[in-house]
Amino acid sequence: MLYSYSEEDASSCLQSKEVIFIGDSVVRKLFFQTANLLDSSLPLAPVDNAKKHADHTLSTKFGTNLTFAWDPFLNSSYTEWILSEASATRSTDLSHPALIVLGSGLWHLRYSNTSGGITTWEGNMERIFELLATHPKPADKIVILPVEQIIPEKLSADRASMMHLSDIDAMNSDLYHRINPPDEFSRPQPPLSPAVREVALPLVFNKMLDDSLTEDGLHYSDSVIKAQAQILLNLRCNDALSKSFPMNKTCCNRYPVPSILQSIFLAFVILLGPYLSYTILRGGT
Repeated sequence: MLYSYSEEDASSCLQSKEVIFIGDSVVRKLFFQTANLLDSSLPLAPVDNAKKHADHTLSTKFGTNLTFAWDPFLNSSYTEWILSEASATRSTDLSHPALIVLGSGLWHLRYSNTSGGITTWEGNMERIFELLATHPKPADKIVILPVEQIIPEKLSADRASMMHLSDIDAMNSDLYHRINPPDEFSRPQPPLSPAVREVALPLVFNKMLDDSLTEDGLHYSDSVIKAQAQILLNLRCNDALSKSFPMNKTCCNRYPVPSILQSIFLAFVILLGPYLSYTILRGGT
């Protein structure tokens, strides 16, 4: 069950920790929607459209700081620092960011003539996963966004000539198999580090998209991005908050371990069926 977080709920979960978004315009839009969800007085877009490719920092009235770093290729020194050196210098869990959200891919396709296209994107993602595997966990929760699905017939001619659904599907398949390696019937794979095993890849983001929700085939309406922001909060907070009645935060978390009394009752119910069946069959003979 997906929970709709209020400002107060989210603030009690995040506990004034930092939230970091790094990536392209898709990530930027998610950054502003998340910030507004945490504090409705915060803007939903850059105040100055000329600064849409700039970094942004916002603070909520509850003390949560949100940072957006413009890095559509995920290859900046800041991204590397956040995932490596910064994580090594944070001595306690309290100093870790609550959430790091990374997203890229569309710019690699749009400007493939100069960016190197999918090949360069694969190299960048390989480096990202190596940083996660070889350094301390950089945040309480790490989210790598799927490459966003486009609506080809709504794209401008320039974008449509460079961006193709087949490429996006291949990129998302690559991400999925990096986090979920092939099973035991495939060739042996080295064990994943804890940081990589816990990376969230919310493929459901693309299932939420519809032709009617975008005008340019690339950027979607605030309503769907706000719902995606709620999913981010569910990913980060549901498992951290109390698992007590009412059980209305059941997605994205580990279910609580049954108490001794509950375990005894479950065992009784499970064993009762075979016992009654045996008794009835025995009585019939």
